Amino acid sequence: MKPRAGSFMVTPFSVSTPQSSPCEGHDIFLHLADSIDRRQRERPLGLVSNFVTDELPHCIAEIKCSERPDEAVKALGRSVHAMIAASDYDALLRSLPQSDFEIAKTDIQYLVNCAYQMSAFAGLHPLDAELTVGEALSRLARSSCDRQPGIEVLSYEDMILTNPLQNDPRVYCLGAAGVEERDFCLGHQIIESELQSAMDALLDLRDAAEVDAGQCLALCLARLESANYILTRFYEHMSPDLFGQFRVFYGKNPYKNTLGPSGRFSARIVAVSVLLLGEELFHQKPQFYSDLYRLSEYYPQRCIHEVFRWLSSDNGSAPIKPSWLEGKAEFPRLATISPVVEHHGDEIGRLRASCICALDRFTLMHRSTALKYTVEPGRPIVGVEVSENVEAVLSQRLLTEAGR
Repeated sequence: MKPRAGSFMVTPFSVSTPQSSPCEGHDIFLHLADSIDRRQRERPLGLVSNFVTDELPHCIAEIKCSERPDEAVKALGRSVHAMIAASDYDALLRSLPQSDFEIAKTDIQYLVNCAYQMSAFAGLHPLDAELTVGEALSRLARSSCDRQPGIEVLSYEDMILTNPLQNDPRVYCLGAAGVEERDFCLGHQIIESELQSAMDALLDLRDAAEVDAGQCLALCLARLESANYILTRFYEHMSPDLFGQFRVFYGKNPYKNTLGPSGRFSARIVAVSVLLLGEELFHQKPQFYSDLYRLSEYYPQRCIHEVFRWLSSDNGSAPIKPSWLEGKAEFPRLATISPVVEHHGDEIGRLRASCICALDRFTLMHRSTALKYTVEPGRPIVGVEVSENVEAVLSQRLLTEAGR
């Protein structure tokens, strides 16, 4: 498939940081632009990164319009194989600094995921799908997972946390659908930044001596409210039709027994939940923790292993189901802010309760949005195992009965 120039445009804005004002992200889902401005290129794998960023959406569009999509998909696979075979990308991948490596891994996983998803679209047999992915690309994917262990498919970390969405986004769709896809991912990225700020405030309260407990909880509350505002924009303003054009690329791998990237696998929302009311959550919704350990490889690894370290009696970080989850030990309350809050007065208790309510509203809005766009009206369920019910899975994250 011939390369072609193509760029789209949307006004850039910054991911919120602890110093920035709350409620960043008010520009997402405005549906006013049909292109993305990529003036600040981030291309750690050279031609491969260029192809993923500039050409892949065009290739996908061509395959979808082809009279013989099976042959078009196989041709895409051959083109990618030839491109990778022309240079020593394995050596380049090993030599990249960590920040560039993470973007390179995203590029590789976006390519692998596209090969599988478009093979399924074209109705290819699993053996033909593997040939479409090709040994060269599979080898690069294995090398990236050797350097940074994780699930061997496109992950939430690849899609949201390492995707350079503000400057040089990786998306699968063209035009308005590409802008919506970028806003979908960027909205999640901004939420992650707000959750990081809330998490940092709670860690200061839990671990630092002589901090102002009220300030810590007030900052946590403000960041959770900001995250709620951004998530509400998803519910109120995202286009179901445009969402339907790109959502298939972020579903389950059609040839492997794996889950797709999802906000379900935000390690930061887990961290905030554990810090705020880890013990109460264990008693109310133990399935929350069971799923956390069962599906640990799907979460961003550095953050989730830090959470496991808090929850481990031996201070380890391996995702091994702890004895307290099986009722053989007490829940590790020191992982939470509860012991600190108990030494303060009623005002601090009320602030903590306000934070819990804000977190529960966030979780409820996540559930409502997921159900609105993936189930209602009559849309097929994606992103969870066949044996799991979408509403049941998302309800495991509701922290209080009042949230129902």
